[in-house]
This record gives sequence, C-alpha cells and structure tokens, in this order.
Amino acid sequence: MKSPMMFLIFMVIGCVSCKNNKAQKGNENLEISSNNIMVATKNNLETTINAYLNHKGEKEIDSLVTEDYLRNMNGIPVVTNKAELKARLKLYGNGFPDYNITLNNSIVCNNQGYVNWIFTGTNTGEFAEVMATGKKVRISGFSHFYFNEEGRIYQEDMFYNELEFLQQLGYSLEAPILK
Repeated sequence: MKSPMMFLIFMVIGCVSCKNNKAQKGNENLEISSNNIMVATKNNLETTINAYLNHKGEKEIDSLVTEDYLRNMNGIPVVTNKAELKARLKLYGNGFPDYNITLNNSIVCNNQGYVNWIFTGTNTGEFAEVMATGKKVRISGFSHFYFNEEGRIYQEDMFYNELEFLQQLGYSLEAPILK
C-alpha cells in the first residue's frame, strides 16, 4: 500500500515542479523553457529505459551516464561512478539473465525524469554470491533521474521494496530472540 502512495506523492511533486515558464513581451507570451531540451531529455529517458535499465552492453552505459554518476537506492548511495554502475548492473544480469524492466509511467520536466517501472526476471544465476533460487520476481519501483546539459544521466534516486524482492526469492525474516 505504501508503494502506490509514494509513487503518487512523487508524481504530484514532479508535476508541481514542472511549471511552464513564460515571459511577457507586449501582448504575446514567449515560452522561455527549452522544448528542444525537454524533447531530447524525453528521448534520452526512453533510451535510458531500453538501454540503461535493460542493460545488455557497456557501450550504451558509456554514452548515457557521466563518469561521476551517483545512484541512491532507498536513500542509500550504492554507486558513485560509472565503473561501479557497470558492476552493479552485471550483478543483476548474472542473477536474472532474462530480466526486463518496463516503463509504467514517466514524466520529464526540464532536466529531470520521473519513472515508475516494473522489474521482472527469473533468478537462474548466481546473485550477490548466492546460488540461484529459480524463483520469478516482479517488483515495482520508482526512479528519479537527473540529466546534465548534454542529456546524460548524472544521478538516479531509486526506490523499491527490498524486503518484497527478497521474499519473492524465497528468503524470510525470523523473529528476533528476545532473551
């Protein structure tokens, strides 16, 4: 229940921050936000979903992210450069060779993108030094991307339910021993 509520909150914040800036000149309105940058960013966001999130080769990553790329997962920095990102994505590619990330909803505003996504895959390979479980997972999440002037991603803030992900793989929590 929290995931849809968080998504709604982020989407409202994204929409509110995406004001269309206009300047008055005589009786006509002139749009001062760059539609070309927004279109390029929208196209880059779609490329990001297909090439970056559904990572199949390192060349796509090189052209889409900056060297000092930063990824935060649930508020915790987990990647601080492009090389760490490639290693992290390889970890998921090894553990879930058939994985796919689909775009559910997206909004692009200036140099920022807001994406609601769904990760699906089968754990048929080693994942984080743990043998394959053979279990299928389906997790929804939310990412907030930040693009530089060239349209390359320099930061991603990703949110998803890690406990649900692990439970779908067959892991469980045990009650703590209180004595």
